[in-house]
Amino acid sequence: MLLPCKVFSQDLNLKGFSPNYYQTGNLVGNIGYNLNVSSISSLPQSISNKEYPAGQLHFVAQLLLIHKLSKHFTAGIGYAYGNHNIFGLKETEDRLLGQVGYLHSLSKVNFIHRLRFEYRTPKNLQTNITDNASILRYQTYATLPLYNPKDTKRGFYLSASNELFWYLEGASNGPVSSKNGVFEFSNVSEDWVHLAGGYNMGNTRVELGYCFQALIRNKQLDLRYLNLAQLNVYITINWDDLQSWWYL
Repeated sequence: MLLPCKVFSQDLNLKGFSPNYYQTGNLVGNIGYNLNVSSISSLPQSISNKEYPAGQLHFVAQLLLIHKLSKHFTAGIGYAYGNHNIFGLKETEDRLLGQVGYLHSLSKVNFIHRLRFEYRTPKNLQTNITDNASILRYQTYATLPLYNPKDTKRGFYLSASNELFWYLEGASNGPVSSKNGVFEFSNVSEDWVHLAGGYNMGNTRVELGYCFQALIRNKQLDLRYLNLAQLNVYITINWDDLQSWWYL
């Protein structure tokens, strides 16, 4: 798969679920906001005779101010707060965000490309030490409506995305936002893949799908895989052009 030339004896392959809430609204003119609240929880599992209990691994609340520069381009800045509990290793995290987005269509498929920079300051609650990390994230998100958007704003659709993480500088005080290594073939430390189907109700979308995460979790280059059942809810408020939600 990701690293065919290496054998890892301590990789973790975990299962769980991830609900996500997205809200986008217009403030004034071409300035709007994007609120995202997300969570990842694991199911109880036993791996190599070690028990991994069920519980919430990650919780992140994020608020962005979005400037719609044109029909195709957006730019945004924002803040996020994270609360992490990785099997007893607890950390909180502040994030400062900056991003640009580009929207386009290819035949019936809508694409959003998002490049985001994050400056993170995770705090290890066991040692009370705060460190910092700098991360670059690139996401490609695609949707295929199974209806004719020229005739109606409602109907079923399919979606898929991939997001790569480059750790420019990693924190050294704990497992959150630490730079442990890179995948040899792509020079990244983390990768997210999402596949889903949903229903568009006009200004609300609901998606149910599957999310896969591959993460290098320690300096020995052992991996943590997350296989997540994912529920996404998108709500758009006061945007004249509903296509704006592709900028999320």
